Amino acid sequence: MAYQYINRRGDVYHIQAKQRGDKIAYSASRKPAGRLADSIPEGYEIYERPENAQVFVRRIRATNILPAERQLLELSIRELAKVKHFIVDVEADSLIVFLPDAEPDVSLCILRSTAPMTREAARSAEAFIISRSTYTKMMRFVLADEKARTFDAQRWCFLGSIDDWHYLAGEKTLEELIKKYVPHLGKESFFDLV
Repeated sequence: MAYQYINRRGDVYHIQAKQRGDKIAYSASRKPAGRLADSIPEGYEIYERPENAQVFVRRIRATNILPAERQLLELSIRELAKVKHFIVDVEADSLIVFLPDAEPDVSLCILRSTAPMTREAARSAEAFIISRSTYTKMMRFVLADEKARTFDAQRWCFLGSIDDWHYLAGEKTLEELIKKYVPHLGKESFFDLV
């Protein structure tokens, strides 16, 4: 049976295998066509872009980020920032925090004010809004010293022509940086961080 992957939006992707010379190239497509793969090939992974849930088949990328560090950041975002909807992605030796462009709870509140709905309809609308949300990178923690397990903290700068990562602090433990910067996620104070 052909392998399928369902992204956070509920879109079904099919893994395709295409012969390119003496190699096989793998891709993900919403339309099943050509030779479909039965599984994810060894050395590859399914990757879902945090920004828009687009799905790719890519080679597994090495990282020195520990699973426990990612879990710590996810837990801390829930507890310190009180943010319900977010994505933590690992890119190279960085933990990147993405937040939705429009807070799903606010969108649901606006929708409910325009049309009364039952609880079930509200749950269904909320699930739809969450699944269709687009996300933007906001903060990242870059592993600075693998042995000492120290990180640099950066936030995304939204100044048009110079959109890029803005350095906040470095050579501190992940816990120290999380305590200082994560509480600002999803708040106006985030834009005052320098």
